[in-house]
Amino acid sequence: MTIEMEYIYLVYQEKSFSKAAKKLFVSQSAVSAMVKKMEGKLGCQIFDRSTIPLSVTKEGMYYISCIERFMTLEKDMDAYFKDVSDVKTGHLSVGSSSFFCAYLLADLLKRFKKKYPGMHVEIHEGNIKELKAGLMNGTIDFLLETAIPAGESVERYLFDHEDIILAVPADYEVNKRLREYNMTFQEARDGVFRQAKFPAVDLSVFSGYPFILLKPENDISARSMEICKNAGFIPTVELYLDQIMTAFYVAKSGAGITFIRNSLLSLITDTDELCYYKIGDPLARREIYVTCKKGRYKTKAIEVFLSLCGISLEKNDV
Repeated sequence: MTIEMEYIYLVYQEKSFSKAAKKLFVSQSAVSAMVKKMEGKLGCQIFDRSTIPLSVTKEGMYYISCIERFMTLEKDMDAYFKDVSDVKTGHLSVGSSSFFCAYLLADLLKRFKKKYPGMHVEIHEGNIKELKAGLMNGTIDFLLETAIPAGESVERYLFDHEDIILAVPADYEVNKRLREYNMTFQEARDGVFRQAKFPAVDLSVFSGYPFILLKPENDISARSMEICKNAGFIPTVELYLDQIMTAFYVAKSGAGITFIRNSLLSLITDTDELCYYKIGDPLARREIYVTCKKGRYKTKAIEVFLSLCGISLEKNDV
């Protein structure tokens, strides 16, 4: 990547000539001159200087996308030649939600680091929009997630499945009428309910009760709303929260019903303050994928990590 590209891309990231100059340890005039030189060469403006913060023109966005492709090619080239020498050293960048970082990635990365202590591993936590952006611009090698849909820009490899169950405060009167459907903490945690003989509750009996949901941009929240609609009612939502663990503890306090991953129960102490129910709707079962940017060179480090996950690069879900 040329020095002009480096300057322009940092201005794009910072949305400011002065902030980019500070990071580059040069004067603002030097950055401005470099950008103007390239704009003169291209015959069009890259940045719209009339907006606050600085914005990018249509032509500028094309130029930025070209820079990102250059960056990806450089990273792939470096990764290839590092692979030629040895897989014992290198870099691996993994992105996931806070929950999967704690529940799934921690153990996988521990095993990976034990086998390859010379590898540098970087973890990115964030929401789905931030994680996908990192995947697309090359700062993240792959994601461990559920909510990135299949498409032309990504390739997905099935890692596992997870189940969404209902958690209801134990002192709610409705639980007395649903004893035959009630799961113990251990049954919910260990997935015993996946057996066909285990009955699913009719969710319509919870119509009118207060619900606690994750914020609408979360995939579990969207699924929860659809599951309720499929059962014939719109839930009365008392709270929208960011984290599923927070929703669990708020429900545990008696404030409302919530939808949780059954795997969440592996991270907490047994409690009798909630009753758990199997959901019969197909939306309650989610696939967990390892998602990569299509066309990216997959280093030996990535291959080794995916192999540790039981994933073959030849078996992907596009």
